[in-house]
Amino acid sequence: MLDDHERKALREVERRLLREDPGFGRDFDARARRLSHPSHAGVGIKIFLLGGSLMSALVLLAGSLSGAAAVAVATWLIWLTWRYTTVAGPR
Repeated sequence: MLDDHERKALREVERRLLREDPGFGRDFDARARRLSHPSHAGVGIKIFLLGGSLMSALVLLAGSLSGAAAVAVATWLIWLTWRYTTVAGPR
């Protein structure tokens, strides 16, 4: 977290950059918009969920019910955390 003095200094640096190179601001904004709306949103989490499910099944087949349950619960908790942090957005 920035204090007031650091925040003012950062704003001044941003103003100078935008004055000296207006194209930088446009390019930066365009890249930020592309990053905030990726074309393959959610693919990574789907792969993660599939991997967690497969790992849980393999551990169960190996004979460890508690290990399979632990992997399943950990996968579910990570998915839950991902879901609610992406819904809330960055702070």
